[in-house]
Amino acid sequence: MSQHIISKQAMEYMTYNTNDLKQNIINIKNIQKQNKLTLAACEEFLNSLPYCTVKHTISENKAFLEYMKSPEKDMKIIHVAGTNGKGSVCNYVSSILLHSGYHIGMFTSPHLVDITERFKIDGSDISEDVFRDAFCKIFDIIERYNKQKDHTYSINKTDKIDEDDAGFFFPSYFEYLFFMAMIVYTDHPVDYLVLETGLGGLLDVTNTIDKPVVCVITEIGMDHMQYLGDTYEKIAAHKAGIIKTDVPVIFFDKRPESTQVIRETAMQKGARTHMISEESIKNVKLCRDDEGNKYVDFCYDSEYYNYVGLCLHTSAIYQTQNSALAISCIEELKNTGALVSYDDIRMGLSGAMWPCRMEEIRPGFIVDGAHNTDGMEAFLASARDIDTKGRKILLFGAVSDKQYKLMASMIGDSRIFDIIAVTCLKTSRSLDMDRLTDAFKDYDNVSFYDSVSEATAYIDSIRTQDDLIFAAGSLYLAGQLRETYD
Repeated sequence: MSQHIISKQAMEYMTYNTNDLKQNIINIKNIQKQNKLTLAACEEFLNSLPYCTVKHTISENKAFLEYMKSPEKDMKIIHVAGTNGKGSVCNYVSSILLHSGYHIGMFTSPHLVDITERFKIDGSDISEDVFRDAFCKIFDIIERYNKQKDHTYSINKTDKIDEDDAGFFFPSYFEYLFFMAMIVYTDHPVDYLVLETGLGGLLDVTNTIDKPVVCVITEIGMDHMQYLGDTYEKIAAHKAGIIKTDVPVIFFDKRPESTQVIRETAMQKGARTHMISEESIKNVKLCRDDEGNKYVDFCYDSEYYNYVGLCLHTSAIYQTQNSALAISCIEELKNTGALVSYDDIRMGLSGAMWPCRMEEIRPGFIVDGAHNTDGMEAFLASARDIDTKGRKILLFGAVSDKQYKLMASMIGDSRIFDIIAVTCLKTSRSLDMDRLTDAFKDYDNVSFYDSVSEATAYIDSIRTQDDLIFAAGSLYLAGQLRETYD
C-alpha cells in the first residue's frame, strides 16, 4: 500500500475519470508514434481534463514540481492574484519591463481564441511548436513520475485503478498548463516571469512558488463563490494565500473587509504591504486624440513618486487602478535592482494593449470582459462616460455560474443602453434562453437570440453610423466576438 497521501478531491477526480483518461493517454501515445501530434490534438486532450476547480493539494503539486527539478527556483517571478484586473496588471507590468529592455514571460488565463495566448515571451504568443514541445515534455515527465512512485498507469489495462494505485498523479487542466509554463520559461529563459493565478490563490497550483520577488493582489470581488466563499473576507483569504514571508505585497484598498484580511495575513507572514487607494489616482479624464481615438489621462501619487500625464490607450476608466498597481509593482522591482526609468513607465503604460477590456474591435464596437458584478459596475461607469451622437446598444451574454441576475439588474437599472440584445453563448456553461429571459423580464428594450451570430446580425441591421455598440457579460462572449471579427 502506498504511503503517498492523496487529497479527497484528487481521489474523486481519479475514480471518476480514470478509464477515460487512460484511453486519452493511449490516443496521445499513438499519435506521437506516428509523428502527427498537432496543437488541436494537444488541446483536445487538455480539454478532457478537469478544470482548475478540481485540484491536487499544494504538497502534491510541489512534489511533482520538485521531480521536475524545481525550475521555478531559477526564475524571478511576479505573482498576481485577485478577482478583477489580474490580466491587465500582468500586461501593464510586462509592457513596462519590456520597454525597459528586459526579456519577459507572462502566463495568464483564460485564452480568448488560441490556447497559445496563455504563454507570452516578450509580448508575443508562443509558437505551436513551443507549445507542443512543452506539452510532450510534461506528458513524458508525468509517466516517469508515476513509474518511479511505483504507480504505473499501464495502457494495456482496462480495469479501474484500485486502492494500491492511490498515488497515481495526473494534473488537472490548469495544473498541466502551469507545469508547461515551467518548461517553456526554462527552455526560453526570461528576466522576469509575470504569473497569474488560476482560481483563488491559497490552493492554486501557482502557489507552489515559494519565493516570488513581488506579490500583487488586485480588486477583490464576488466571483467563484461556490469555491472561494460567499463573503469578501473569505474570498480575500484565498487571494491573500499567495503572500509569502519577506516578499512585498501590493494591493488595492477597495473594501475594508478585504483590506483587513490582506493586512493581517501580511503581518502574520512578515511581508511588507503597499496599499493603493482611490485617492492616490487623480485628475482622471477620458479624452480623444486628433484622430478621434479614446484614451485615459491621469496622475498617480505613489509612495515614492508623483506621476503626472500618464496615458492609457483605452476608454476603460477602471484601468487606472490596475496601472497604479503595476507602477507600484515596478517600484518594488526597482528596490531589488531593476533598472526602470520614469519614461519607461510612461511609455510602457501608453503602449500596452489588453484584449477585450473596453477594446474597440471595430469602429464603434467596444468589447469588455466584465463577467461579475464588480466588473460590470466598472464597465457601466466607463460606458456611461463615453459620449455618442447616436444610441448606445448592448450585446450581453453570460454563463450560468455567475451572478447573471444581478448583472442584468445593474444593466437594466442603469438606463445607459437604448437597446439590449441578449444571446446564448457557444459553450456548455452558457445560460439557456429561459433563464436569460427571466433575468431581463422587467425591461422592455431587450430582445433575445440563440447565438452570437444571430445577435450581431440583428445589431448590424438596426445600427446607424452614429450608434455605439458595447458587448459585455462573459469572456466567452468577448472571445467569440474577437474570433468573428478577426
